[in-house]
Amino acid sequence: MQDLLNLAVMAAKDAGKEILKHYEKFEIYEKEDKSPLTTADLAANEIILKILGKSGIPICSEESILSVDERKNAEMFWLVDPLDGTKEFIARNGEFCVCIALIKAGRPILSAIYIPVSDELFYSKGEGTVYKNGEILPKCDRTPNLFLLGRHGNSAKRTELASKFGYELKRIGSAIKFCRICENKAGAYSRLGPSSLWDIAAGDFLVTQSGGMIIDLKTRELPRYDSESLINNPYLALDRNNVKFLDEMLRNF
Repeated sequence: MQDLLNLAVMAAKDAGKEILKHYEKFEIYEKEDKSPLTTADLAANEIILKILGKSGIPICSEESILSVDERKNAEMFWLVDPLDGTKEFIARNGEFCVCIALIKAGRPILSAIYIPVSDELFYSKGEGTVYKNGEILPKCDRTPNLFLLGRHGNSAKRTELASKFGYELKRIGSAIKFCRICENKAGAYSRLGPSSLWDIAAGDFLVTQSGGMIIDLKTRELPRYDSESLINNPYLALDRNNVKFLDEMLRNF
């Protein structure tokens, strides 16, 4: 498992370095779903495929998707977002990252998230431990009362929930939100609109290993990444100090 984690870490960091090479000059394309795609996305994807390909394990990337049968029949597969937060990359606000997770039996078993601009690398292979830049993340007993939102979505329900539990709202782009929850720098995050499997798998594992939890708001179970659809159900993420509020929060969704 350590060898696979080493590959994930190497791929995430090398992809992040490549993304920064394009930060000041890049081309933008439009995908079929009207979402943006840049030369940085493509360059990062190429590097990740090359490095993770050494494992012989199938790779499902946002830019090179495995079929349903391929994902269901594989013993394990990599689930990758080579540049999560493309809109934030285009806006040059620094809130983008590289996300890599290894999926087995529908759930992540290791993951890495790299934030290129701040050179922050989060990773875990389980055992209830998350590392940041080589150091084990401490598990703090208190968490700022922050409820995280994405940069581009609005929801009265989330705002009402935050108010009810005494949270302040803060907007952060991309899967960086999961990293801040792992650090106990934020207590909760929820997404009620559509997102893709590769958007949250790596963050899911990090949050879970840090003592927090992510719940699929439709099934009331942990999210799964071997489903026929590539789209996640709405979900709620809590840090380790806010898991105690889970049942009460679920009654508000």
